[in-house]
Amino acid sequence: MADQRYQVVFRGEIARGTGIEAVKANLAKLFKTDDARIAHLFSGKAIVLKKGLSREDGERYRALIEKAGALCEVVPLSFTPPPSPMAGKDTPEKPEAIGKPDHRPAMPKKDDGATTASNLKQRAAAIKEKAKAVQAGELKQALGAIREKVRRIDTGEAGKKVSSIVGGVTASVTSDLRKGGVAALKQNKIVWAGAGVALIIIVALVMLLGGSLQPMPIESKVFNAFAKQYNRDVRKADFTSAGTTVLIGVAREVVEDMGFDYDRTLLFWLFKKDLVESKGGLPVYTTILVEPVAVAVSADLSGIGELIAPETHQIFIVSAEIPLGVDLSSIKIIKACPATGNLLKHDDLLRCLKENAAPVDFSQPDLAIANAFFGLDRAGLVKIHRRWENEDQFSDIEILDLEALKAVEEKLEYLAGMKKKYASD
Repeated sequence: MADQRYQVVFRGEIARGTGIEAVKANLAKLFKTDDARIAHLFSGKAIVLKKGLSREDGERYRALIEKAGALCEVVPLSFTPPPSPMAGKDTPEKPEAIGKPDHRPAMPKKDDGATTASNLKQRAAAIKEKAKAVQAGELKQALGAIREKVRRIDTGEAGKKVSSIVGGVTASVTSDLRKGGVAALKQNKIVWAGAGVALIIIVALVMLLGGSLQPMPIESKVFNAFAKQYNRDVRKADFTSAGTTVLIGVAREVVEDMGFDYDRTLLFWLFKKDLVESKGGLPVYTTILVEPVAVAVSADLSGIGELIAPETHQIFIVSAEIPLGVDLSSIKIIKACPATGNLLKHDDLLRCLKENAAPVDFSQPDLAIANAFFGLDRAGLVKIHRRWENEDQFSDIEILDLEALKAVEEKLEYLAGMKKKYASD
C-alpha cells in the first residue's frame, strides 16, 4: 500500500561485539535522556520506539539506533510486535515509550505553587546547562542537525510552513489582546512555540540557501581531527565493510558536525589538490573525502545523488571526463598556433610556447614540445610526429579530433569557473 505506515520495535538486543553498558550510554546520548529510562528499554519487553513513519523514515531511524549499537526492527504499523522470549507473559510497552532522538519533554501538568517554583528552578538550571553546551561548541552540531533536516525540504513548502505558523500565531495574538490584553499574551504558549518553530525553519533555510557555512580548511590540525572522528564513527558503527555511499554519508555527517559545509568542502579540496598534498592531507583526500565521491559519481552508485548537491554532482561528473594530464593552457596554445590543415609545425609550436610563457626547457626544443603536449597526445586528441633534418630532431603536431578538443576545452573552462567560485585564493 502506498500509504502504509511503519513502527520501530526494540527488544533489548545489541550488536555482536558491543558491550551493553556502552550501548546504554550511546542510547542515552542519542535520546537525550537519563540512564533510568534507557535501562527500562532492556526489560525484555518489545517496545515500540516510534510509529507512524514512512518506510524510508523508519529505516533512517533504525540506522540511528543501530549506529548506537542496538538492534531494532521496522515493521508495518498494523503489525503487533510479539514480546521477546525473555519477557514471559508481559505485554508490550506503550508506543513511543522513549520518543525520537530529538524529542522534547512533555509539558508539565498544573500543580500547586511549590511544584511550580520547583519546575522554574529546574528550567533555569536547564537553561544554564544549555548555555554551557553552546559555549562548548555544541551549537555547531545542533545547527548541523537542523541543516540536515531541512536539506531536502522544498523551499516553497518551507515558506508555506512558515507562513502558516505566522498566520496561526497572528490570530492567537489578536484573540488574546481582545480578551485579556498583554497579560494574556504573555501566557500564550502557542505564540511562543510558534515563534520558536518559525525561527528554527528560517535559520535553517538561511543556512541552506545562503551558503553561510565555510569549507573545511586544508590545515593539518583540522583535517586530522576530522579523520580521527570519521574513523571513530566508522569503527563504532561497525561500518568497516560498508559500501561507498554509506561511508560518504558518515564523512558528510562528521564534516557538518564540525561546523563546515560538506559540498563546499568537497569542491574546495577537489580544486586545491596541490595544496592538500603539500599540507599532508592526501590520505584524507584519497580515502575519505574527495576520491570516494568521485568513484561513486563515476559509477553512478545508488544514493549518491541524495548525499551531494546537484551542482557538486555535476562538477564531479565533468571532472571525471577530463583526460589525465590535459589542461586548458595546452589546448589554448594549440588553438593559437597557425596550422596547415590539421598539422602544426615545430617552429610555430615553439614560438607559441614562448609567447604563452609555458614552463618548458627550450634548450631541448623537441623535448619541450613533447612534454607540453604529452597529455593531449595520450588522450588521443593530437598526435606528435617526430622527424629528422640534418641530425636535428623536430616535432610536429597533428590535431586528430578538433571537435573533441573543443568539447574538452569547454569542460575545462567550466571547471575553471567553478574553481574561481569555490576555491578562489
